[in-house]
Amino acid sequence: MPKLTRSAGRDLQRLPEPLRAKAKEIIGRLDAEPSLGKRLRGRLEGKRSARLGRSHRIIYTSTPGKIVIMAVKQRKDAYR
Repeated sequence: MPKLTRSAGRDLQRLPEPLRAKAKEIIGRLDAEPSLGKRLRGRLEGKRSARLGRSHRIIYTSTPGKIVIMAVKQRKDAYR
């Protein structure tokens, strides 16, 4: 199971229940498919972004054998 940073854990708890369940499902899939999200560029180089519905994103890093969830935020705030 991927590891969550403290702030990502708080982000996850703030989500409405249906969105939280979907986020947990996607986070669970990251073990099998670490390249699920798209690669980010610029200031967020080295991180990936997985879509969580239309308005939320899961930002994470992926190295062999280790996945760390950095944030679960609305799209407008996720890339700041």
